[in-house]
Amino acid sequence: MITMCPSCRTGFRVRAEQLAVRAGLVRCGKCSRVFDAREHLLEENAPSPVAEAPASAVHVPGADTAVAEAPEVAAAPAHTERTPVEAAAASGARAFDFGPTAGARGRARRWPWILGSLLLALLLLLQAAYYYRTAIVLLIPETKPYAAALCANIGCDLPLPRRIELMSIEASDLQADTNNSNVMVLSATLKNRAAFDQQLPLLELTLTDAQDQPVVRRVLAPQDYLGKAAGAKAGFAANTEMAVKVFIEGAQVKATGYRLYLFYP
Repeated sequence: MITMCPSCRTGFRVRAEQLAVRAGLVRCGKCSRVFDAREHLLEENAPSPVAEAPASAVHVPGADTAVAEAPEVAAAPAHTERTPVEAAAASGARAFDFGPTAGARGRARRWPWILGSLLLALLLLLQAAYYYRTAIVLLIPETKPYAAALCANIGCDLPLPRRIELMSIEASDLQADTNNSNVMVLSATLKNRAAFDQQLPLLELTLTDAQDQPVVRRVLAPQDYLGKAAGAKAGFAANTEMAVKVFIEGAQVKATGYRLYLFYP
């Protein structure tokens, strides 16, 4: 098959298997134009007949006729006349560049997507590590110093775990103060049943009437039931109990009962 460069009109001889491997794309060896050889195929012309020496008439005495006899000539090599396209194809066959294969082009196009996918996966992993940093430290205690140092650099905190199902109220009581009848005293014993330190919970105290309907509800922060020394990030040691006592003004409250439970915000 012959294909011709659409820019410089140089012809090249190609094979079907060459075009199939590279999806038809070739580069002209003369002008470097890349084009689809399948779109510029030409039909090959049949070669011209071999030129023969002309015959001459020789007269033989006594004969009435002349016998055509080919003269002896030096043996000259027969040659075939080539069309301009064939001649160009013969001269430019070695200067032909098929360009990158279709597989190479596909791999080149996939690399940006692979790199982008890896970056997105890394970003997702970092976000998950940040969101679950407390759980990671809990499961792998050896990572706590590194997590604390990282949070110190980026301005985040490393809160203690909040497993409310491992917290319990072991005992509680609400009585009038013996020194002041207008004040009620809430006493309770809290327990952290977890094998790790936890954040101090909040307490919700609800005073009820004779029909067990809420009269007053109050949420107590750690500073309320432990004093100002208990910061918001104070911890509750693993497998320990804690006694709390809260004084509540109750002169205007006609309450006969109460409810108390623990929760995390």
